[in-house]
Amino acid sequence: MCPLLNGPRRLVLLAVLAVLPTAATAAAQNGAAAVPAARHLLATFSWGTGNIGDIAIAPGLLNLLREFEPELPVVVMTSQRAGSEAYARIAEYLPRYSQHCRAVGYPFAIGSDTKAGEPGSAWRAFHDRWGASTLRAFENGTLSARVAARVADDILNRLPREILKEVQDKDPEAARAITDAGFVLLTSGTTLNFGRMGVRHFYSFSLKYSMPMLIARVLGIPYGVGGQSFEALDWPADLVFRPLFQQARFVYCRDPDSLAYLAQRDLLAARSGYRPDSTFFFQGFDEPWLEAYLREHRLEPKKFITLTIRSAKSQPGPLADTITQEREDAHMERIRTFLTAWVTQTGVPVVLCPEVRYEIPLMHEHVYQRLTPEVQKKCVWMDEFWTTEQAYSLYRQAELVVSMEMHSVIMALSLATPVLMPQFSENGRKVWMLEELDLRDWIFDIDEPADAPRLLDAALKIHQGPDQARDRVRRQLPRIRQLGLEMVT
Repeated sequence: MCPLLNGPRRLVLLAVLAVLPTAATAAAQNGAAAVPAARHLLATFSWGTGNIGDIAIAPGLLNLLREFEPELPVVVMTSQRAGSEAYARIAEYLPRYSQHCRAVGYPFAIGSDTKAGEPGSAWRAFHDRWGASTLRAFENGTLSARVAARVADDILNRLPREILKEVQDKDPEAARAITDAGFVLLTSGTTLNFGRMGVRHFYSFSLKYSMPMLIARVLGIPYGVGGQSFEALDWPADLVFRPLFQQARFVYCRDPDSLAYLAQRDLLAARSGYRPDSTFFFQGFDEPWLEAYLREHRLEPKKFITLTIRSAKSQPGPLADTITQEREDAHMERIRTFLTAWVTQTGVPVVLCPEVRYEIPLMHEHVYQRLTPEVQKKCVWMDEFWTTEQAYSLYRQAELVVSMEMHSVIMALSLATPVLMPQFSENGRKVWMLEELDLRDWIFDIDEPADAPRLLDAALKIHQGPDQARDRVRRQLPRIRQLGLEMVT
C-alpha cells in the first residue's frame, strides 16, 4: 500500500454527501414522482491522454477516496467528449482504480464571440443577448466596467441554468451526473486561468472548465477547488471567479505561490490553503514491464537516473512559442552539459524519458543525437510513449529523477525518490510546491548560467548520499498524506 494512504477512515466531504439530498430526492419531497438517485462525488475533470502526469490526477483522487470510503460512487467528467477515442480509453481506464467509478464525457456546448452556436442553443441565446462585439470586448478586457459586471452576472446566474437545461434535453446521463451529485470537485491542474502569458481564452478555456461549478452554484450543490495552480485571473474574469470562489466550500492551491497570488487578488475562499496535487496518491505500477525494460537495457535498480525535458515549442497551450529559439537552445545545451558531466564523473546510466508525448522526438533531436558517442552509450533514449504505471515502476527504482516537468517530480517524490527540477519561469507557480515541502534547494533556474554547476553539484551530492536524500523525501510523506486528506475533508 502507498505510505501516503494510511490513516483515519472518515471524511467530512463524505459526510456532506451523506446528508445532502440529490435533485431527485428534492423533487420527490416537493411532490414530484421521482425515484431517489444515489449520491455521488462528481470529479471534474480527467485530463489528457498524452501526458503521464495528467493521466495520474484522476486515479490519484480515486485512490485517496477509495481508501477511506470504498463504496463511495464517483463520476468523473472527462475533458473529452463522449464518443471520442480518448474518452473511450479513459472510460475503460478509470474503473481500474475504483469499481464504483464511471465516466461521462464533456457535455457543454460553449461557443465564443465568433461562434454563436446552433439556433435554439443556450449559447446562441447568450450570444444574442449580448452580441459578438460585447463578448469580444469582455474577453479582451476592453468592455465598460458596468457592462462587464452585467455580463459576469449573466455568466454566474443565468447562463448555467440554460446550459444545464440544454444538457438535460440532449444528454440526460451527463445532466444527472451534475444534478444528482452530492459534491462537485475540480481536480488538480492549472485550468482556471485567464491572461496567462497574455492568452485570453475566457470562453474556450476558463469558462469551459468552470461550468460544472457554475451549475453547482446555481443549484445549491456544494463544490470546491482541489489542488490547483493559478497563474493569472485577469479582469474581467475575476468578476466571475471571485463570487464563484467565495461561495465554494474550499479553494485549495497545490503550491504556496498560487495561494499568495489569490490573496493578493482578493480571490480566496473562506477555506483556502495549500493541498497537494492528487498525483501524489497514484498507486499504479507495471512491474513485468519494468523487469523486461531493465533487462533489455542492462539497468540495475537504484543504479540509474532519469531525465525529462520540457519545451515551450512542442506543447499546445499558453506556453506555445513563448520562448525564443535562442533560450530554447540554451536550455538544451545546459541539459547536454549536465549529462556529459554526470556520465563522465559517475558512469551511472541515464534514461531519457518523456512526461509528454510531444517531447520524444525533441529529446532525440536536441539532446541524445548531440551527445558524444561515449556519453550516448550511457544514455537510453525512450523512443515510444509509455504508461503512467510504467513510469511509476521506473521512478521507484531510479536513484534520482531530474525533470523539467512537474508531474514527474511529483511521481518520484510520492515514491521517496529524490528529484531535481531545472525549470524556466514560464513553467508557472507549481514549482514552488517544492518549497512547501522544504526542498527549495532542489529547484534550479535553467536560464541562469550559475545554476548549471549547482544542478550537477546537487546530483553528485545525492549520488554520494542516496539514503540521506531518500530520507529527506520520506520525512515529507506523512505531511503530504495529511494534507491530501484535508483536501477532501
